[in-house]
Amino acid sequence: MVYRGSNKKGNAVIDSLTVMIVLFIFGIMSIAAYMTFDSINDDIQASTDLGDNTKQTSQQLYNNFAPTLDAAFLMAFVLFAIFAIVSVFFLDTHPVYFILAVILLFAVFIVGGFLANAWDDVMSDDTLAPYANEFRASSFIMGHLLESIGGVVVLILIALFAKFRSGV
Repeated sequence: MVYRGSNKKGNAVIDSLTVMIVLFIFGIMSIAAYMTFDSINDDIQASTDLGDNTKQTSQQLYNNFAPTLDAAFLMAFVLFAIFAIVSVFFLDTHPVYFILAVILLFAVFIVGGFLANAWDDVMSDDTLAPYANEFRASSFIMGHLLESIGGVVVLILIALFAKFRSGV
């Protein structure tokens, strides 16, 4: 297959929805995994058959688990945002499609609102709430998903407008 630069197409709406859903699932799975690891770590610490080295290693892994996954979530969000902004320069679109993309981005905001509300509902559960508090960046981004996505969309629109003005 021959690559032709002039036939590049982008689907920002589908990509944005996919990113939001992937981040939502990653956040929920991280908190569920942390809850499971808490139970396993409690069993390891209570076990008399295991040595002190094993217990210390398990406790150290447990202490690093939430901050590591929270940082991974934040890094994924930032990298997805950077990727979206940079990829705008490689899309070969006509300015008329810019208006259509802005209209279609309302679907992204609607789904973002649903995901933010679902996140708040899940995280307000008495079982998950203590574990969710350990994931500060994830909880902030998902709790303010509309604002976060809105900021990224504004940066994308600025990059797209700058591209049209610069003639690239």
